[in-house]
Amino acid sequence: MERSRYKQVKTKRGFNYSYYFSPPATSKPVLFFAHGFPGGSSFWRRQVAFFEPLGYGLLVPDLLGYGGTDKPTDPKLYVGSGHANDFLDIFAAEGLEQVIAIGHDWGSFAVSRLVNHHPQRVSACGFLAVGYFPPVLQNADLITRSPEASEIFGYDIFAFMRFFVQPDAATLIEKHIDSFIGLFFPESPYSWTDHLCVDGGTQAWLEGNKTARLPSYMTEEDKQLLKDSLLNGGLSGPLCWFRLQIDEANAEDDATISSTAREVVQPLLFIPFTEDLIAPPVFGDTAMDRFAKGPVTREEVGGDHWAVQSHALEVNDTILRWIQGLSVADLGRPEETT
Repeated sequence: MERSRYKQVKTKRGFNYSYYFSPPATSKPVLFFAHGFPGGSSFWRRQVAFFEPLGYGLLVPDLLGYGGTDKPTDPKLYVGSGHANDFLDIFAAEGLEQVIAIGHDWGSFAVSRLVNHHPQRVSACGFLAVGYFPPVLQNADLITRSPEASEIFGYDIFAFMRFFVQPDAATLIEKHIDSFIGLFFPESPYSWTDHLCVDGGTQAWLEGNKTARLPSYMTEEDKQLLKDSLLNGGLSGPLCWFRLQIDEANAEDDATISSTAREVVQPLLFIPFTEDLIAPPVFGDTAMDRFAKGPVTREEVGGDHWAVQSHALEVNDTILRWIQGLSVADLGRPEETT
């Protein structure tokens, strides 16, 4: 991604955001891509390389805690309404009325809250791996649901999250960053059931300074880019996305979203990945069945949680066909509902 296309804006909350922006050709929409953990805006480099030559506008920020964006360490600052309002400030800087918003991993959480709080600014929304992220309806979180999920899937699907919210998690990851990358980006996704999805497995892997071969889609240059991005500012900020889930501020913030605003009326694309062990398709399907009230497109893609990179051609083609199939009637302007 061309560094000259990166810009900076200070939001009303006082945070400096770094974002990649490429203006659209005439009549083309702007695609807003929101990344998850642990990558920054460069996570979408294969999507940028695909959609930019086609004339689509691209707005790809380093989300709060990442890259060239500020990295506060108070999880309360990572509430959904905060992200949504920050995004509006970025839109204003570029004179954008609407975007097609697409998220992956925690980026799906951020896109979901943008849809909840400012639906009129999102003409359509896409969710990759992690589906639409409904507001919590009570003080519950993914981590406390871990035993229940283990019974369903046969392994401790959220075990790594219990480590990520520990006070020393950031320091340990930073100390063993190569080991962390080897664990989180495995050659085979099924290694996660032996380490990442085992109680204490992530910490044991790091403390043992274990290493693993890089997956085929990640070059040494890719690894170094990710490594430098994470170590420049540390892991405390990125881990706040997890820590928020056990902070009462998350439920309090979500409680401000009305029952109507929880529903998604925009055209919705859900791309689950068939070998994703930490975001099984059933999660996204369940949320979509309950909250999606507009046109829905669901299309599976092979690969694990990182199929956005490993199966980029298939993912990109799926997104493109979905966008090209959106009608003028589909792309109405939802009313503000919060």
